Amino acid sequence: MVAAAFFDYPMFTFYFPSPSRRARHLPWYLRNVLRCALRYGDVLTTPEIAGVLFALPPGHTSLSIWEYVQNGFLLTPLVLGLGCYRRSMQCERFVDRTQNEIMGDLPHYYLWGAAVDPERQGEGIGSALMHAQLERVDAERMPVYLETHDRRNVGYYERYGFELVLEASIPKHGLPIWCMCRPARAGNA
Repeated sequence: MVAAAFFDYPMFTFYFPSPSRRARHLPWYLRNVLRCALRYGDVLTTPEIAGVLFALPPGHTSLSIWEYVQNGFLLTPLVLGLGCYRRSMQCERFVDRTQNEIMGDLPHYYLWGAAVDPERQGEGIGSALMHAQLERVDAERMPVYLETHDRRNVGYYERYGFELVLEASIPKHGLPIWCMCRPARAGNA
């Protein structure tokens, strides 16, 4: 379901330019991402797994190479191919560095991803998951950071109080990125 939702997402079309390779390897890649999120953060789903939201908590909003390896990413250079792997690592470093520059030492949640089964989009599933996560975040009075590589997502996240803080392109590759932050709120604000 997550791979189907992210199949045409710009970052993954960049990592896996060939649709057939993407269809073969994106489920593996995202299974490892979710494994990391389960181990270090929060994963919210609907009972029938029609949607998923995954976030990393304050103090652990980025993962080390070792943490990635421990959760199944050891074979990434072979799966992506060395050229795609190098490009993906340059992008991942940019994303991590940008989050650190924007958020600094401020404790925050990192909304790593949200996906809804393409056949179920528009039914309020993503909204329900987002409200559940933001309720918890608001109870802790924490800000939330995210980035997206799809311009269409900016308006979606703005509906939940996220503000656009940076629009850029990843150097050398031109992959667009929009970075957003939702300031800390008290209680059920």
